[in-house]
Amino acid sequence: MRLRFDRNRVSGALMGGALVAMLLPAGIGHAAFGQKVLRYGSQDHRDVRVLQLKLRDMGYRVNEDGYFGLATLAAVKAFQKAHGLPTTGVVANYTFREFAVLSHGVSRGSDPRGSLYVVQAGDTLSSIASSQGVPLAALEAANPSINAGTLQIGASLVIPSAEAVAASVPSPSNFGAELAALAPKYLGVRYVFGGADPSYGFDCSGLVWYLGHVLGVTLPRTASAQFMTGTPIPRADLEPGDLVFFDTEGYASHVGIYMGDGEFIQAENWGTVTQYSSLANPYWSERYMGARRIY
Repeated sequence: MRLRFDRNRVSGALMGGALVAMLLPAGIGHAAFGQKVLRYGSQDHRDVRVLQLKLRDMGYRVNEDGYFGLATLAAVKAFQKAHGLPTTGVVANYTFREFAVLSHGVSRGSDPRGSLYVVQAGDTLSSIASSQGVPLAALEAANPSINAGTLQIGASLVIPSAEAVAASVPSPSNFGAELAALAPKYLGVRYVFGGADPSYGFDCSGLVWYLGHVLGVTLPRTASAQFMTGTPIPRADLEPGDLVFFDTEGYASHVGIYMGDGEFIQAENWGTVTQYSSLANPYWSERYMGARRIY
C-alpha cells in the first residue's frame, strides 16, 4: 500500500506553525503550537492557554484557564467573523495565520499609539474607556472614525498608551478664554427653543453658536454637531471656555460652556434663563458625555 502526501497541506501546516511561533509569550507554550487544531472541549493546557492569552490581548473576554470552553468558543467565533474567516469556532491554519499577521501590526504593545481592543456585545465607548483605564476623550481622540452610537461588534479600537493620552490633551485655546470671558455678559437671557439671539432668547446650542459668531468663529448650530467639532478633552483637564456636552435624549443633545471650578454656563430649558450650573449636580453628572476644545 502506497501512502500519498498532499504537499500543499504539509507546507500549509508548516507555514501555520512557523507563522504563529511569534505568538508565543516568553516562557509559555511549546514548538508545536499552531500545528494542533483547537476546538470546543480542547483541554491542552499549553496550546489553549496561549490562544486565550492572545485573545485577551486583543480585548476578548476569556479566562486564561487552558480549557476551550464556551467563552473561548465565543471569542474565537467573534475573532473569525471580524477578520473575514469562516466562523467555525475551530482554530486551525487560517485562524492561526490571521493571528500571526496581526502580531506584526496591531497586537498589544506593537502600535505606538497603544494596544488593540475588539468591540464586543454590550460595549460602549464609556464602558471600554472605564475597563481599559483611559479617559473617554483620549479614547475618542485615538479613534476619530468611530461613531459612539454605531459601535460594531468585532470592530477594532486603539486603546491609547499613557504617552498618547498625555499628548492628546491640547493647551488651552485663546478662543476658549475669550468665550469664558464673554459668556457671563449674557446671564439672565431667557430660554427660547431655537433661539440664537439675546434680543429674542437662547437655547443651549444657540448660546454657543451666537458667542462663537461674536468672536468670529463659525460653529455648527446644534449641540450634536458641535459635539463633533474641536478636540476631545478629559474631564480632569477641563479649562474655562471648553464646551461640555450631556446626553438628555439618547445623544449629545445639550451643551454648556465650562467656566472653571466645576461650573458651566448654559441656556437650560423652558421657563429658565441663561445661568450657571454645576457639573456636580447629580442630573448633569449622570448625563455628562464629554468635552470639546475649540480653536
